[in-house]
Amino acid sequence: MSTSSEYLELFEDEPPKKKMTKPSLVAILFSVLPILTWFPNYKNDWKDKLLGDLRAGLTIGVLLVPQGLAYALLAELPVQYGLFSAFMPPLIYGLLGSSRELSVAPVAVVSLLTSSGVSQLYDPQTQTTQYIGATIALSLLLGLIQLSMGVFRLGFIVNFLSHPVLSGFTSASALIIGLSQLKHVLGINTQRSAHVHEVLESTFLEIKNTNDVSLGIGIATMVILLLWKYPPSHPKMAWFKKYFKPFPSAMIVVILMTVISSQLDLDVKKNVKVVGFVPGGLPTPKAPEVKDLGELVVLALTITIIGYMESMAIAKKFADDRGYRLDYNQELIALGAANIVGSVFQTYPTTGGFSRTAVNANAGAKTQAAGIFGVVVIAIALLAATELFEKLPKAVLGAIVIIAVAPLVDVLEPYRLWKVSKMESMILLITFSLTAFVGVEIGVGISVALSILVIVWNASRPHYTLEGRLPGTTVYRNINRYSDAKEIPGVKIFRFDASLFFANVTMFENKFRKRCLQDDVKFAILDLNACTGIDSAALHTLHILLHDAKHRNITILVANMKGPVRDIFLRIRMTDDIGKENFFQSVHGAVLAAQERMATSEEDGLEKGVLAMSKNSKNFAEFAKGLDSETSTDGDGVFIEMCTV
Repeated sequence: MSTSSEYLELFEDEPPKKKMTKPSLVAILFSVLPILTWFPNYKNDWKDKLLGDLRAGLTIGVLLVPQGLAYALLAELPVQYGLFSAFMPPLIYGLLGSSRELSVAPVAVVSLLTSSGVSQLYDPQTQTTQYIGATIALSLLLGLIQLSMGVFRLGFIVNFLSHPVLSGFTSASALIIGLSQLKHVLGINTQRSAHVHEVLESTFLEIKNTNDVSLGIGIATMVILLLWKYPPSHPKMAWFKKYFKPFPSAMIVVILMTVISSQLDLDVKKNVKVVGFVPGGLPTPKAPEVKDLGELVVLALTITIIGYMESMAIAKKFADDRGYRLDYNQELIALGAANIVGSVFQTYPTTGGFSRTAVNANAGAKTQAAGIFGVVVIAIALLAATELFEKLPKAVLGAIVIIAVAPLVDVLEPYRLWKVSKMESMILLITFSLTAFVGVEIGVGISVALSILVIVWNASRPHYTLEGRLPGTTVYRNINRYSDAKEIPGVKIFRFDASLFFANVTMFENKFRKRCLQDDVKFAILDLNACTGIDSAALHTLHILLHDAKHRNITILVANMKGPVRDIFLRIRMTDDIGKENFFQSVHGAVLAAQERMATSEEDGLEKGVLAMSKNSKNFAEFAKGLDSETSTDGDGVFIEMCTV
């Protein structure tokens, strides 16, 4: 059997046809409603699961109360809307979501995006009713986009948001959020802005009006939160870690500062800004206003991408750590449904949060029931505890937000990326600068476009190399990286580490011509080990290269072809153009065939040369006999003499 015969058998089979199976109604229900899967299994180790979920639910619920109030303030909404948004969305997500730990509620970045986007339509101070209506409509539109993406399996789209873009955007957003809360900590009035330089300018202009008591409350809050998060490692502090560390620090600080503010009557005596009246009761269903939906599309798309990436980044981490898989399209459906139903109950856009999800997991969450139990705490707060928040200083909420977002500003990431890829580091810095100083939406839009351009750039300039054989092996490696890799005389092995398509085919053609179509080359082996696809432009280029190679008496051999590429070659009869005898399962097989053919060619050439010389010798001897005697000589001698000249 010849070197290529085993591989030729592959070309005799038709490519496998995919069998389409129609999913049953039950399968669809179990896919759309994950609760049908995890709830029946709750009876297995139910005590352990129930205790873990109850403990996590209580912890998250208590944490969501101050966070909901603080993030509503960041979104420039009345604080009760933060509690509304922490009530219905987690409940819906618990029924539809596939992550056991993800905590869905208001988050800082989405609150900032909501404020910066909707405030371009309505002023939150003078047009409060319209502003609130637009934020609720934004939640509805966001949910519809997320739900549609999930139904049509478009979750892959968010992959175009690269890590440098996410890191730059997150750091810039965290910086804007932190600076925007300084007005609450300082107790001053500043111009509303989502630009770092404008926030700083406005703050410095008003800093002379700082309320010392508010500043003291804010600093004290941040110190307590930091000490709670990073307690001293001294042995004398072991009691604190054991008895107090498990409790949510934000809730403890809210209770403490509210009591102090109420007892000292700080809002009246010291002019400390407090939350004020918070309407009690659960949110009542109400149809969202839809008149502003057209104006909110770009903003909703931005929040869709950012919110989904934030949710999936932390959800995937815990899913991987705990050994189960997420359904990313189902997550879009769950988040979309949470925002759609939430909009009916007067919520603004929500998504999964980094810090809350980590707290939920560390508190012992076993299933999605933990988030549902947390909703009970929010319901109790809305029904019975809203009056307790009237004396809560806004400086406390501002400090809570600052401490929450401070770790998101990663000043070392550009340096780390510079070591990996200078281009990625530059994209991070560009994203950061645009988001911080030009605008959040513009920053995200341009950065996403840059990410796509980088993808195209990298795809159009993949790695390629000539390969040589490592001595004593059948292994072939990059001759530039392996000094002992030796090329085969008369043979060039060209490896192109990418699929072939219109964006990189020009580079492929130029590099292949320069390195393989040379005078001393008899066989050019094309190693397609990394090629998983090929388009019409690449096929056209291959035809041209085949034609030019034949003119130079060079044979192109193909090795390591993948199944999808092979199927295309079969459909368009490219295998006939190249010749089925020129396809091989491995580079080594192609090399052996090339060497065998070159050896056969040399033997054939030698035989033809001997026959020609024999024939010419006989003719010349006859010719010599007819020469004049003065110049005549032995025919063989003349022939030998002439041949040795």
